[in-house]
Amino acid sequence: MSSRSTRSRKLRALDRRPSRGFVGVVRAELHFPANGSLKDKRTYLRSMRAKLTRSFGATFAEVGYQDLWQRADVVFAIAASGLSGLEAVLDEAETYLGSQDWELVSLAREVYEVDG
Repeated sequence: MSSRSTRSRKLRALDRRPSRGFVGVVRAELHFPANGSLKDKRTYLRSMRAKLTRSFGATFAEVGYQDLWQRADVVFAIAASGLSGLEAVLDEAETYLGSQDWELVSLAREVYEVDG
């Protein structure tokens, strides 16, 4: 048997393996003590959304406290093909959230494995 056919069979076996992916979901509650209006809060949230989507490839949504001008409950999700890469990106995104003008009240992270 030639090495060429052995390699070919190995590659076909790899192609049949289910693909794996990972999704990290972060939920954060934020407090904006200096805000005086919903307009001020929306300015912060637009900036936050732009940074998370542009720099980290996240999807983003405000999911709570939409009618309050000093609080926000946000969720963002990031997908990756490797767990260690995803964890590193989530760490960076969380560092960003904790280093801004708002207060980070709470933060929860969950990581899901997705089989293809």
